Amino acid sequence: MQEFDPLHYAEADRREANPPIEVESATWSAAGQLDWWVRERREWFGRVRGPDGRQRWIKADDLRLTNGQQL
Repeated sequence: MQEFDPLHYAEADRREANPPIEVESATWSAAGQLDWWVRERREWFGRVRGPDGRQRWIKADDLRLTNGQQL
């Protein structure tokens, strides 16, 4: 997955989740904590830090809250 830097995006194209939100990925297993959103080519991606400490970018459509609700 491509690496994004939220600070390189205009305010209209990024959102910070503060405090980070527990989310699940498309496999609907725990993904980690979401802390930033960025919009790239009309699609939103969330930056998620996994239990191993690594960060990855996941499409918004592939994320939901740990209680099962869609973001």
